[in-house]
Amino acid sequence: MVSGEEICRFDSQAFSCFDNMVETLMHEANEQIVRIDTGDKKNTNLERMYARWRLQHLQQCFGECVPGVYRSTYNSLWSQLYRLEHQAGYRNPYVVYLLEKVLCRDSSSVV
Repeated sequence: MVSGEEICRFDSQAFSCFDNMVETLMHEANEQIVRIDTGDKKNTNLERMYARWRLQHLQQCFGECVPGVYRSTYNSLWSQLYRLEHQAGYRNPYVVYLLEKVLCRDSSSVV
């Protein structure tokens, strides 16, 4: 976790404190999700990545434990992002690979 004394950074943005960075990145992720929901942006992987990068940066900063004050909003944003991925039919390439491997193994053991 980043201490409040350090200057926090994301991309080209610098923040004076950790809380400011967290709130800004969650707000930016939320705005992007809302734009996709309202149709202002298309539900493409590229548009979703804008929100995902912000959430992944926060995940890295939080480490093992998301602070309680942010937990609900943070989890909700991830949930909304997963919903958008599901609506778009997006499948993580690694998950697809694993499923194909498991399904192939299951079908070969039936024979």
